[in-house]
Amino acid sequence: MKIIVDGDGCPQKARKICEEYAAYFMIDMVVVSSIDHNMYGDFRTIIVDKGRDSADFRIIEIARKDDVVVTQDYGLASLLLDKVYAILNPVGFTYTYENMDKLLMKRYMGQKIRRGGGRTRGPKKRKRQEDLLFEEELLKTIENKLKR
Repeated sequence: MKIIVDGDGCPQKARKICEEYAAYFMIDMVVVSSIDHNMYGDFRTIIVDKGRDSADFRIIEIARKDDVVVTQDYGLASLLLDKVYAILNPVGFTYTYENMDKLLMKRYMGQKIRRGGGRTRGPKKRKRQEDLLFEEELLKTIENKLKR
């Protein structure tokens, strides 16, 4: 089991939470990011070239059935649903088949609005509550996996 973090789209605080739990449970942690991001910490880093979805493709390549992936990328999450143990969003929820259709539709509608010249709101400032929800979800996921 390892925790794989999408470094291109994961808030720093969520990455730190992953790092703390990986150390506590003695689980390997890998952060995959483009060359644009400098990541330092007690984890392995995989740097990929600049380019759309370069980090995503590398994550798909290294992910295994016992792994936990942390990403905000709905497309990446949808591709990993059958491949890994769990996929967590840093906001504090787990991606499932039940919520994936709604999330992908939301993404599609946003893209459609932007292509038509419209504007969509950017992400809101991260709240402490999101850190707590993410920490709780990560802990629950790790404990459930280790019980198996």
